Amino acid sequence: MPTLPVTFFYPYPDELAALPDVDLDDYLFWSHEGKERRRAWILQTYLRLREAGHLVSISDTLPERGVLVVLPEPEIRRAFDAQFTRAHRHLLLVTVRADVTEYRPLIGDADLVQNGRFADDNRIFFVPHWPQPGLLPRDQRRGSRIENIVFKGGFGSLLSDFRSERWNDYLASHDLSFHIASAETEGAIPNWHDYRTADLNLAVRPTYNDGGLRCEKPASKLINAWHAGVPSLLGAEYAFRELRTSALDYIEVTSVDEAIMAIEYLRARPDLYTRMVQHGRRRARAFTPERIADRWAEVLFETVPRMATHRSTRWTRGLTGPLRSAVNFFLTPPSAYELRKLVGHSVRRAGARLRGAVVSS
Repeated sequence: MPTLPVTFFYPYPDELAALPDVDLDDYLFWSHEGKERRRAWILQTYLRLREAGHLVSISDTLPERGVLVVLPEPEIRRAFDAQFTRAHRHLLLVTVRADVTEYRPLIGDADLVQNGRFADDNRIFFVPHWPQPGLLPRDQRRGSRIENIVFKGGFGSLLSDFRSERWNDYLASHDLSFHIASAETEGAIPNWHDYRTADLNLAVRPTYNDGGLRCEKPASKLINAWHAGVPSLLGAEYAFRELRTSALDYIEVTSVDEAIMAIEYLRARPDLYTRMVQHGRRRARAFTPERIADRWAEVLFETVPRMATHRSTRWTRGLTGPLRSAVNFFLTPPSAYELRKLVGHSVRRAGARLRGAVVSS
């Protein structure tokens, strides 16, 4: 099977010009608000693969052959559509679903997802997210003490009950602190990389009541905590459960009361806390940049090029963009669950826009 060139599409020439100076461990660069997703999935992947010795390129213009990796954020998709011509029809397109959409972008021949919920190893493939750049692990001198609980993520990604009087009263009465590291509490560059004084990692997202587990996110909050040596209290999500092989991986909680019970359970069992820390460090070895780069290389240099020999792929690559999307829809139709998630997401966005219009008027 001939080797196909792999290109990452990144239509931001100013950022590409500065790429030689980028430090893979500079958390400030990788946490820049509004740019963090595209930098993590495209820039970082390109740099990590290049560092591992793979022949990859990155460009703000579309090549005419080979494998092209695209993150279909609206701005990037507009740049892609503006450049895409008949000369580009035979590209093998690999879309990165990330948090952009809950159903695969239909322009892609292959789609990469952040967890295995919809991966079929046929056209949809699971590739773990990169660990947090510049991560500072917990100070081991803290031992098994539990004083500081942290949440690292968007303000809206925390169940609102963890800002309630019930939760705050419990913290105050037990000499515990709870720090929310988000753009709303810390500004444009939230402190997602520093676990030095963290004793527990809490991450419980709200549910949308549209059926099934939350499944659009990666397991980053768990994997980062493993790397940091911090035990986790996590919500009921597919990405977390998918990785769970032991009770030492994390404790699942879905409410303030369950979180309180878990905290008190761990405080009474310092030996269990220590075993969770040690176990997490062992689990983290499977999610190092080197291991994740190997997975990317497997997909981009072995799996996707094999797709070029499939009859359906050979046919769809010769079609215009809209026709290609229509055919791809029927080749891999969304599940009923994906459609519910997609409709629910659209309704919530429309509601947010309507509320914003009412406020502005």
